[in-house]
Amino acid sequence: MCGIAGVAGKDSEKLVKKMLETIRHRGPDGCGTYSLGDITLGNVLLKITGDRTQPLHNGGALTYNGEIYNFHEIAEKLHLKTDSDSETLFKSIESTGAEAAIRELDGDYAFAYVKDGETLLARDTVGVKPLYYGDTGNMFAFSSEKKCLLSIGISEIFSLKPGNTLSYRSGRLTEKKVTGLITGERVNDENTALKALLNAIERAVEKRSYSPCALAFSGGLDSSLLAALCPKAELYSVGMAGSHDVRQTKKAADLLGSNDKLHLHELTIEEVESALPDVIRAVESSDPLKVSIAMPLFFASKDAHNDGVRVMLSGQGADELFAGYKRYESIKPVELESALRNDLDNIAANNLERDDAVTMANAVELRVPYLDKEVVELALRIAPQLKIRSGVRKYILRLAAAKLLPEELTWKEKKAAQYSSGVYSALEKLAKKNGYRGSRFLGRYLEDLREGRKIGSIDN
Repeated sequence: MCGIAGVAGKDSEKLVKKMLETIRHRGPDGCGTYSLGDITLGNVLLKITGDRTQPLHNGGALTYNGEIYNFHEIAEKLHLKTDSDSETLFKSIESTGAEAAIRELDGDYAFAYVKDGETLLARDTVGVKPLYYGDTGNMFAFSSEKKCLLSIGISEIFSLKPGNTLSYRSGRLTEKKVTGLITGERVNDENTALKALLNAIERAVEKRSYSPCALAFSGGLDSSLLAALCPKAELYSVGMAGSHDVRQTKKAADLLGSNDKLHLHELTIEEVESALPDVIRAVESSDPLKVSIAMPLFFASKDAHNDGVRVMLSGQGADELFAGYKRYESIKPVELESALRNDLDNIAANNLERDDAVTMANAVELRVPYLDKEVVELALRIAPQLKIRSGVRKYILRLAAAKLLPEELTWKEKKAAQYSSGVYSALEKLAKKNGYRGSRFLGRYLEDLREGRKIGSIDN
């Protein structure tokens, strides 16, 4: 996992070095640049897989962020001996071309490849890894975080669409869809669906397991199933003292027999207030929902980092795949499928970019087993009637989880993360304490913090 950046234009090397300073938190293990004419690529490195420094170059050049879980198989096809997924990706692109190489990948990635005056950007199918870009007419630039682009004066910023490539050459941008999700024969049978689903999730977790490994643990269905499938993972849980999440994680860890794995951080309102500027800066937003959801993950990844852990699993994606949100209950089965697909298509912008930013602020790589391509494609095939049955959301996932989890965890109703952690309520109290007395002014309070404005009294 890394942070990447690049510029095509005048003073590209100087600008890229400035960008890398902005995202140094993403890669404490190394920093490098490489220039080809007026194009410069940059990388800050967090060592997870292999020790190859970046950018890689040999005629062309590559800077890459992510994890490719089948790189050993790809390397074998290329007759390449390596422990590096970045080197494997580079050799694959050199050997077959970028599009063919991308179609071989099983993993989560964002990369830029430069050759013969062309800068080619690519992003994984679901959009687990972020990639932003901007074009001023005189300069094209890209990065893992928006703040990089802002630091060099680019204000109109775009996010590369998942599964797409973007080519920049001589002032011309060309975007192309190169990889997507394959939908196959509908799965209507309950037993067939639950067996296939449990096997697919088990493989997804196995791919993403690491030693040492952490799990963002809320004690709900999604994270409890991951805990059962990855028993070596340390469980990191965060909530306000006395909150639902604090009570639930204690109970869930006990039911799983994992009390010795639980790292429970009961937040004080003073900790929340102190961390607010860092969280807002990380997610680059003052939206109260986004900040309140990001805050527990910020502390969980920070605690994991302080314990020497670099990889954290998350249950992100299960709600969008298996109808976990309460709003899905009112949708007719015939319309549920399209609603779920719409939420999946927007999960990168709505959730994944936020979660990546807040964990990488602490140099921790977040991995999301439920968004494994095999799991996603299987979920898309499962009939919507198996996702909500008799008012029970995530019905088929619960049936699969029942093979491993105690009944109390399998059938427990989900609560919205921003409220179950108690953080949203804490933010409202902080806003009120600082003179922002109406609940509608919470966003104004956070925006003033983001912009560095003086915090002051706001009339109701």
